[in-house]
Amino acid sequence: MSDPSTESEPVGIWTHGFAEGAGGVRLHYTEARPEGDLDSAPLAILLHGFPEFWWSWRLQIPALAAAGYWVVAPDLRGYNLSDAPSDVQDYSMDLLTEDVQRLIAHFGREQAVIVGHDWGGAVAWQFAMDYPASVERLVVMNAPHPERMAEAFGSKINFRQIGRSWYMFVFQIPKLPERWLATNDYERVGWALRDSAAHPEAFPPEVLQEYRRAAARNGLTGPLHFYRAAVRAAAQESRTRLGKRFVGLAQALDSVLGSAPAESTEFPVISAPTLLLWGERDTALGKELTEGMDNLFSGPFEITYLPDCGHWVQQEGAEDVNRLMLEFLERYREN
Repeated sequence: MSDPSTESEPVGIWTHGFAEGAGGVRLHYTEARPEGDLDSAPLAILLHGFPEFWWSWRLQIPALAAAGYWVVAPDLRGYNLSDAPSDVQDYSMDLLTEDVQRLIAHFGREQAVIVGHDWGGAVAWQFAMDYPASVERLVVMNAPHPERMAEAFGSKINFRQIGRSWYMFVFQIPKLPERWLATNDYERVGWALRDSAAHPEAFPPEVLQEYRRAAARNGLTGPLHFYRAAVRAAAQESRTRLGKRFVGLAQALDSVLGSAPAESTEFPVISAPTLLLWGERDTALGKELTEGMDNLFSGPFEITYLPDCGHWVQQEGAEDVNRLMLEFLERYREN
């Protein structure tokens, strides 16, 4: 029997389910199974960004399932039908990556293909570093590796990128960003997607309405806590392993306040075959964040730029993204 809460979700080839994440948080996911033997189908987990929900992968789910993948696209904690804890500490990166690990276990697997965009990409990067044995292949879209972000915000400060990231600092203000985004039935959520896209036609009114509906379900306190937890972790624990993940954000705050920048940090190298897809017309993240990355990987690393796409690359350039992703996954598919 289906959960009544899923009845208003967009309809497609997917079905809905729920799994238990870290700390007992209930995570909603959509699932699309391939034809044939499920036991031999690679599990692919797709992690969305802000201010989206699982539906940002609507153009990839059918393509992956048709190619033989068992596709799972969750709502990250705080979003849409997943639980939205109220405390900032409930959105620490340790909990976000544990959610992914628990999803893999929920489906009876030890490994998965991990695909992430924006904040989902940040989680994907860290998951590949924290749980290397659990990542079969990694695909990240328009999300900088945390070491590059740390450099841009601190040890190799990039004032242009800090300017692009103004919203991260605004999001630290309690309650005000939630109220501003909620105005007129979350109209500004739609604007944030459409107005920052290289191809606004990728976000017609009916698509924006789905994003507004999903944002209204839980409000946006949980999603905004992703940013708040990141900055607090850096400020409070900048010399610990957890703090190193976000030290760049803390360094940026230090720079704004005139303090001395903190020391540079090191991150574990990623062993899984990795593809980074990058829409070059991203207004929030500069292309320079993708330069000189080879030393961050011990396994194969590929990067492909999409010159005519913006930040929302999997929706603006779905045909190219699907082709490039599937070609990469096939190149490094285990027999």
